Amino acid sequence: MLLRAAVSYLAKIFGAFNPLVGLAFCSVLLGIGMLWVVGKTSNQRAIERAKKRMQACLLEMRLYSDEPRLLFRAQGTLLLNNARYLGHMLRPVLVLGLPMLILFAHFDSVYGHRPLQVGESALFTVNTTLPSQDLTLTASGALEVDSVAVGSAVSRQVHWRLRAVEEGSGQVSLETPHGSVEMAAMVGSGTHYVSSSRSGELWHKFLFSPGEASFSLQSVDRLSIGYPPRSIGFGALETHWVVWFLVISILAAYLLKGRFGVVL
Repeated sequence: MLLRAAVSYLAKIFGAFNPLVGLAFCSVLLGIGMLWVVGKTSNQRAIERAKKRMQACLLEMRLYSDEPRLLFRAQGTLLLNNARYLGHMLRPVLVLGLPMLILFAHFDSVYGHRPLQVGESALFTVNTTLPSQDLTLTASGALEVDSVAVGSAVSRQVHWRLRAVEEGSGQVSLETPHGSVEMAAMVGSGTHYVSSSRSGELWHKFLFSPGEASFSLQSVDRLSIGYPPRSIGFGALETHWVVWFLVISILAAYLLKGRFGVVL
């Protein structure tokens, strides 16, 4: 929940601007953070040595392009040193892997989806083994339930249509014979943190719905709201937020690596 609060706060600060502005700020900060982790967890001297040897091999390949034996030897040495370089970068990748997955899940709740607009509809889906007639869905605040339950025994899912009736927050409540569970929802414009799912499975919570607390309810595994996807950018350069994040964070890391004394 602490990460959700931090990401929500950043989204609120940059809420008046194009979402790309806030994403760029976060990307630069994380690029610097990843750069620091690489510097602290990798063998910097070995990485620099492997890079210099690869550069020497490339030069050797140019000089001896008409000598097949020397050319093949240089290619083999290049591949060997490239493998060594990747091996030295493996530790930072392992250290950063899980934290970045969790951060990506939080960022996707801000930059991957947008809240519903007034008048728009979205599917509310429950993964359950219960029949639809045993379930009752109610909505309050900015949402209303706009359809009857439609269930599928094959997919073990039950669907309802939700309609946004006013701006603000809302809550969807599911009643079952074994108890009830709620999920928050958001209607409005601007950049907001929206949780598209709530799960009873711990692994799914951390990777796909980190902003919602897990729940324990017999025969119900997951709740989800089909928020519209959000494209980040401007004009013809609108694309998925991950593309912008990777471009900006990697560019920031390479531009600042000399200042931090880190070899990449």
